[in-house]
Amino acid sequence: MHIRWLEDFVCLAQAGSLARAAELRNVTPPAFGRRMQALEVWAGAPLIDRSTFPVRLTAEGRQFLEAAQTALRTLEDARLSLRAAHRADASTLTIATGKTLARSMVPAWLAGLREALRDDPAGAGFRTRLSTHATHDALAMFTEGDADFLLCYSPHDMPVMLDDARYVFHPVGVERMVCVAAADARGGPAFRLQRPKSGTRPAPVPMIAYAETLTMGRMVNQEIARRKLASWLDVIAVSDFAESVHEMVRQKMGLAWLPARLIADDLHSGRLVRADLQGGDSADLALDIRLYRPRAQMRPLAEAFWRAAAAA
Repeated sequence: MHIRWLEDFVCLAQAGSLARAAELRNVTPPAFGRRMQALEVWAGAPLIDRSTFPVRLTAEGRQFLEAAQTALRTLEDARLSLRAAHRADASTLTIATGKTLARSMVPAWLAGLREALRDDPAGAGFRTRLSTHATHDALAMFTEGDADFLLCYSPHDMPVMLDDARYVFHPVGVERMVCVAAADARGGPAFRLQRPKSGTRPAPVPMIAYAETLTMGRMVNQEIARRKLASWLDVIAVSDFAESVHEMVRQKMGLAWLPARLIADDLHSGRLVRADLQGGDSADLALDIRLYRPRAQMRPLAEAFWRAAAAA
């Protein structure tokens, strides 16, 4: 039995509709229905009367609802207590971020902030706990109070959606995504973005893609659609890990869009080269990087860190 099944069940009892509860829980109605069926199998009794609209709980469901709410409250109280004890160290900051940012940007960024705070009584000698997740999970960690800050990509046309009344952000950088391929024997790209000449049908160019769950994946797919390149690219591998995409490009499997910070050494050495459209038409993409904090007053260390990040 999964805790989320209990949360789904309580949400259904409040929403009165399977479709509405699925929407509130951010899953598809069929997936939500399967969860409820699995919960009923675990409980050993029918909990939902699906013959009515809006749906109603059975007598067993009403009895189980009270137990589910009590269990969730108990677990939440225990979680809050443990979290408070875990974060009792006032000299530690927790930052929720993604794996790619933690690898490509965070080390140099944090080093600069530590130097800026060296003589600040509130921030000198602070420790950092980085917690890396997919964007949705990092958002959840931050909004549930398990992290002091959220550091994330936020494209212009697909910004992170957080309540402006509760949270504020500061732009701390831009990630440039560069279309690259491994170098061939002559130092040029082994693969290149290109549109076939009229009347020709060359083989599609192999490409390493990001999963749609990643902000980078959605951005790259939008660029491909905008340039009408989809039919000339053959996606031979998909990954939710930028370092994996990077290594596959290095192994000459295909081209990909990669963060400039991540591949700086490869570009400098010539192992990777730009694979833009012929004619010098740049295919670079730009991703804003934002640092989010709660609007409410934070502890002195967090406030000092925010001031230093905003001034950098």
